[in-house]
Amino acid sequence: MSEKINSELNAEETLDTASEDAEKAVSTVEDNATAADNTVSDVDITETEKSEEEAKPAKKKPFLQPPIIIACCIVLAAILGFLVYIAFFLKEPENVTWSDEINGTKVYLEFKSDGTYTGYFGSVELIGSFQKTKDDEGKNSIAIDQNFGNFIQGMPATYTITGSKILGNQKMTCSYGEDREFTMTQAKRDKSPLELPEDFTPDDNLTGSWVVKYMNYDVIKATFNKDGSMVLEMNQGATVKYNGIYTIDGSTINFTYYLTDSTVVPLNYTIDGDYMNFMGYNFVRVGSDAEKSTADQQSLTAQANEQAQTNEQAQANEQTQETQAAEAVTEAAE
Repeated sequence: MSEKINSELNAEETLDTASEDAEKAVSTVEDNATAADNTVSDVDITETEKSEEEAKPAKKKPFLQPPIIIACCIVLAAILGFLVYIAFFLKEPENVTWSDEINGTKVYLEFKSDGTYTGYFGSVELIGSFQKTKDDEGKNSIAIDQNFGNFIQGMPATYTITGSKILGNQKMTCSYGEDREFTMTQAKRDKSPLELPEDFTPDDNLTGSWVVKYMNYDVIKATFNKDGSMVLEMNQGATVKYNGIYTIDGSTINFTYYLTDSTVVPLNYTIDGDYMNFMGYNFVRVGSDAEKSTADQQSLTAQANEQAQTNEQAQANEQTQETQAAEAVTEAAE
């Protein structure tokens, strides 16, 4: 009896133990499953974060790095300093329009950086060259190659410049000694336009540029534009340009320019292809075959032809006299 009871008790304990072991096994499996799920979840989250990070655009570096910005600031400061120097401290006559007054009439003078200048008197331009010097005392001088305004040809005039170029109030005081001094002021050149009549009609045969050649130089050049403007340029010793307008009346060109008042000059002309007789000279059209084949016109006018013939005759007579004198000496020696 007791053995049976013990056997049953042992069976129950065995079942209880088995049940507990089963529950523990199930719990372990569930814990392992949960841990696996958590691991998978962590892996998924990590991969997702990596994907999101990879999907994000990489941050671009700023275009201007600090060293470049500093360099740009230095360059800008240098440019501003240079401009301030030119505007307030550089006192040179070049690249400024200077105004002077001659007998109540304004004239203008512009010195260029290449050593040339242009003087304006009405619509007439005088183009020449100038030279700057500095004496032992440090005084600046300037000389131009032609008489213009108050300047005397070839004579250096000492000068001093005051004011600011950027403010437009510069003054240039020039002197040829204590007895001759004049002051030019910075100014804007007045351009008095000449008006064409409304019925102006250009001549297509005339329109363009024409030249007179002498010693391989274009000594005279006339340009007729379709808008009625005209430029007559003379290069004989000095370069003078007459700017104006023109009208056509039959075989006459009425050229109008101005000094203090408008001046009309009637000039006859005839055209034969690429040749034009104008102002008593024989012109050829610029760019034409006639110009290319006309390397030189040895004489400009009939008077020049006559003078050349006279000179040739004088040279021939002189040679004849020298020959006769030599022959006479030879005969006397014999």
